[in-house]
Amino acid sequence: MRAFLDSLAVLSFLGTVLLLFAFSTLLGMVRQLQSKLVQAQAAVPAAPAVRSVARFASDDGLPTFVLVVSEHCPNCRERSRRLADTAGPDRPWHAVVLGSADRCAEWVAGSQVVPVIDAALVGTVAVGATPSLVKYSPDGTEEWRRVVGSDEDLDAFLAVSPAERSNA
Repeated sequence: MRAFLDSLAVLSFLGTVLLLFAFSTLLGMVRQLQSKLVQAQAAVPAAPAVRSVARFASDDGLPTFVLVVSEHCPNCRERSRRLADTAGPDRPWHAVVLGSADRCAEWVAGSQVVPVIDAALVGTVAVGATPSLVKYSPDGTEEWRRVVGSDEDLDAFLAVSPAERSNA
């Protein structure tokens, strides 16, 4: 009986040694994959700190405000209509509504706001939430971006005076 127990002890010891070798091999494979991931991430160029969109450049020296909207967003529809009410030829800026569906263009139809329906451009601008207002300098370089939660926010970002708010 003693010999049987001794042989079981030796076999369990050998099994433990084999498991240690297997874990060591797996750990080596994991570290190799991690190093490949780190190399791949280092090879990806970082996103530029400042984005430029030539389509939003203007020849007249005025900035362009781009309201990025989504077709199923009720707030987007309301902010688009507010922008359409606010925009005009007397403003010191251009106004654009950027969306990926034709329905978004209907919200600003008949106004001074230029509708741009381009899903690829929406991806290029890449806002985190809609509706968002992005200001572009006359050369098409992004100056800032803000999420627009209300008409008052939109007016403040566009610097619309209180008297103009009540008339709109």
